[in-house]
Amino acid sequence: MNQNRIVFTRFQSDGKEMFNDIYSIDPDGRKETRLTMNPGPKGEYADNAAPRYNKAKTMLAFVSTKNNPNKKFNIFFLDLATRKTAQITTGNLDITSVDWAPDDSRLVFSCKDESGLQQVHVVSMDGTGFTKLTEGPAEHTTPMWSPRGDLITFVELLPGGKASHVWVMDPQGRNRVKLTSDETEHANPSWSPDGSWVVFRCDEPAPHLRRINVDTRELVLFEPPARGVDSSPIWSGTEIVFSSNCDWEDADSVFNLYKMSYTGGNLQRITTNQTFEYCGDW
Repeated sequence: MNQNRIVFTRFQSDGKEMFNDIYSIDPDGRKETRLTMNPGPKGEYADNAAPRYNKAKTMLAFVSTKNNPNKKFNIFFLDLATRKTAQITTGNLDITSVDWAPDDSRLVFSCKDESGLQQVHVVSMDGTGFTKLTEGPAEHTTPMWSPRGDLITFVELLPGGKASHVWVMDPQGRNRVKLTSDETEHANPSWSPDGSWVVFRCDEPAPHLRRINVDTRELVLFEPPARGVDSSPIWSGTEIVFSSNCDWEDADSVFNLYKMSYTGGNLQRITTNQTFEYCGDW
């Protein structure tokens, strides 16, 4: 499989059910491939979402409701050569996102803890070392591991509040630093390839993308779309792929994939389907 392909989630309907499946596509919008399939061999439906490459880009970690009677998400692996899947976690953890450590030795993910709140956890690939890194009363979601291996970025949602913020911490859950300050919603943090920047969505004054240098705190704002929302950015090389509904008038539930340079130039649309697509990895 071409290692430069974008993997993403598409929310769609086959006329019977609504579901999420994982796809891959070339950055120029060609050669789209469906990697998970609904319905399954027995006619069952499952949501498959949030794909992330391992270091060699030979496997994906993703979350799926497959095999769970309560439709709760667990972690699965997909071998890209054989298309075989393996279930990694079980139960009703309701995992919402997953990412690999840079050396593929551990996974970081967010799931519900014993109090029912989403918190950040890590686990070794052999299933040992299951450790919770964050605690309530706030919820902590969408963790991603820095390519340098020294930090994990995540989002903190305060109880009862309207704001959420992007933070970083070390892999032991210590030395936490808040990166965002505007009292609004921040979401979808993702690392630059060298681990020095975090790109994310900010909803003030309108939903748009920003990036911040974790060492110097230099902040760069990208131009908001003329209408709609830019979201779920993923940085690869010198470009950023993201999801937006900017070309769909009065269609809040229709998002497509776009890409631009890391400076915000050379904007290009990748997909045109009338579906909800959001980025996973590149």
